[in-house]
Amino acid sequence: MATIDSQKDYYAILDVPLHAVDDEIKQAYRQKARTYHPDSGHGDAERFREVQEAYEVLHDEVLRRAYDRQREKRGLSENAPVTLTLEQSRVEIMPMAASQMLYVMAEIRPQTGIRRETVHQNLNIALVVDRSTSMNGARMRNVKVAAADLVDALGPQDRLALVAFSDRAEVLAPAHLVDNKSLFKSALATLTSGGGTEIYQGLLAGLEEVRRHASADTINHVILLTDGRTYGDETRALVEARRADAEGISISAFGIGEDWNDEFLDSLVRSAGGVSRYISTPSDVRVVLKQQIRGLSRILLQNLKLEVNTAPYVNVQYAYRAAPYLEILERSGNGVVPLGNLMVDEPVVVVLEFIIDQADMGERRIARLDLVGDGASLRTGDASEPIRLRQDVNVTFTLNPKEEPVPAKLLNYLARLSVFHLQERAWKALGVGDVKMATAYLEYAATRLFDLGHRDLGQAAMLEVGRLARGSDPTQEGRKKLRYGTRSLTGF
Repeated sequence: MATIDSQKDYYAILDVPLHAVDDEIKQAYRQKARTYHPDSGHGDAERFREVQEAYEVLHDEVLRRAYDRQREKRGLSENAPVTLTLEQSRVEIMPMAASQMLYVMAEIRPQTGIRRETVHQNLNIALVVDRSTSMNGARMRNVKVAAADLVDALGPQDRLALVAFSDRAEVLAPAHLVDNKSLFKSALATLTSGGGTEIYQGLLAGLEEVRRHASADTINHVILLTDGRTYGDETRALVEARRADAEGISISAFGIGEDWNDEFLDSLVRSAGGVSRYISTPSDVRVVLKQQIRGLSRILLQNLKLEVNTAPYVNVQYAYRAAPYLEILERSGNGVVPLGNLMVDEPVVVVLEFIIDQADMGERRIARLDLVGDGASLRTGDASEPIRLRQDVNVTFTLNPKEEPVPAKLLNYLARLSVFHLQERAWKALGVGDVKMATAYLEYAATRLFDLGHRDLGQAAMLEVGRLARGSDPTQEGRKKLRYGTRSLTGF
């Protein structure tokens, strides 16, 4: 009897619909078998074995029913809560001795049948607030109001802890269900500014509060608000963030004003599956915190990862997040790209840049993409099973490739990613003292921003170009405006 591997998509292997009848399956099998048979002259032994395996299961009624049940239980059937679709810059390539580039867009989108109101997660969060001397005045007043708004936005089933830090940390309100909002608001009233900035102390206290009640049934998260740079404890903070990520606790960090270290906060949240944001004016704190709480409560999948396995002649040059915001994604040595969480009303889009060194003819699978993630609870029932969705990236190497335009959506993302990448390269060049190259990158970025209709960001880039040309350092305000402004250029 054939062995069933429910992680393989036999329908996709044979290229037949989920409700295909036996005649359709037989016809598809014959066609694929002829194409991939090792004796065909341009065959593929691995693909041929997969075709045989898929046919043996799908043409047998009993095996097919068992396979479908296993797929549904694993969240791999058409009833999975998300879809994974791919678009390529090219599907046919002329074989060449030189390396060639291929872009692939992977769009991860909640199923259309899942409504926003059916998803609401219980939260277990800690709000960690910088109360150093620089937070005095409008910043502290707005943070207090924003924190009170956060308390009002939480329900009695949510859990909250309030932590303040300067050069030491203080737990203003230990983690507790938000069934008595006045207790938390009274704690906020005691918040005053004074002292230096040591983020590690506050982060550790917030994580300990979340750890005390962390569970798989809640979203476990720390929100960090700061306006300054921490000194001497960055390494300890990053180690703690990686530990939190291993425990299923994510971290988001929001910098107020211009004096905080954007590279450090980016590294901190990247280590723990969260996001960082730039808050240019104190009054924006209220808006940002409301958005964050709303997003956390609408998480559909957690710990989302894209496993990228390539053919021996293919390498991944870059991996980018193209939506809901732009960033360069880090990849582990085994090809895993962490993506964080997927919200019910916000798709995640990843763009992969492949370098191909292939001179042979024929159709080839150059990469296999596996999307894996932990299910979340729905109002309609228990937490869903972990998911695994698989898609292959196929390319035909031919002497007469079709002239096809790059898909419009992919082209749109690539245009915006190029701007984001240019300004990132500018800051890296400045970091090693190459002012000439940094200036050139910022000029290119400004030109493309003007072309895309983003005049404010284009002018901000040119102001920094002018400062560099005069021998001055770039401003912290300009750097953050460009980094976080271009990060928001999703285009959709």
